[in-house]
Amino acid sequence: MEKLSEKKISRALQDTEFFKTLEPAEMMYVLVSDIILRGDVKKSNFEYWLTQEERWPEISAEDRMDQVLRVLEDESPSAALQAFQKVGFMRFCMPRCFPIRKLMDKKTFYSIIDNFNQLEYRRDDLAFKLALLMFSFDPLATEETLYDANFDRDAINWICNLIYFYMEFIRLNTPKKLKSFVGKFGKDFYFDMNDYAWAILKITKMRELKPLKSKDHVLSWMNQGVPLDAEDLELTREDILEAGAESEDEVTAIQQLLIEHCQKKPLDNIRELELSLVKNLTQKEIDRTIRRVRKAKERRY
Repeated sequence: MEKLSEKKISRALQDTEFFKTLEPAEMMYVLVSDIILRGDVKKSNFEYWLTQEERWPEISAEDRMDQVLRVLEDESPSAALQAFQKVGFMRFCMPRCFPIRKLMDKKTFYSIIDNFNQLEYRRDDLAFKLALLMFSFDPLATEETLYDANFDRDAINWICNLIYFYMEFIRLNTPKKLKSFVGKFGKDFYFDMNDYAWAILKITKMRELKPLKSKDHVLSWMNQGVPLDAEDLELTREDILEAGAESEDEVTAIQQLLIEHCQKKPLDNIRELELSLVKNLTQKEIDRTIRRVRKAKERRY
């Protein structure tokens, strides 16, 4: 959909006869503009919109998702999210995710939209805010919704991994489990997940979702020079390829084995020593680790 001019939006908000001349996607855009501005929709505009149901399929999944993102762009979106849900646009824009069938998930969803204004950080991070909104949806429906809306694969994986691995994250109750999680997903994703988990607790008010305070441990390990992920290894991806790795899967598996070794023995994070470890690996060990890494990071719906 081509973006409507501010002049056209303003006119359509005031003049229902002009609103009726718009394409369905444009009508939706105007109605959502009204929601963002006032937390409500003009009654006559909305009533006409409801008469156009047979034309709604003309609106692409991408245009529908754009409206969700427009609402989330607001610094304090709770009122708009509540109105968006009340008039049925939440379901209209993300139909795979509705209805929410489990009572607890439904309660969580309403807690999220009601308390979204209490988000204290990453308020400008739109992908992060979308991941928060989608927390209580069916995980497979979430992935399919993002795919339908033409999100790129990296964005889909990032959002879906935050949601899918959340419960694993809040159960990291030993240093060994914490190091394993950081080694598996990397420090960047760990910090994203930590932010996400505390944000979920803040806006759902559900103490059973409280994560453990792990950030200080990770920062302490980083300050001590403990290798936590592939970026910390002295042996680079190129070194591993030159040593004989034949695929990205093999590189990832070898890095995982080196991470696990160096987390236990940080002083072994020396290029020559790591190269020696790699050369002593058997193909069976590498293949087994490939399968283990895939399984550990797989989202099984």
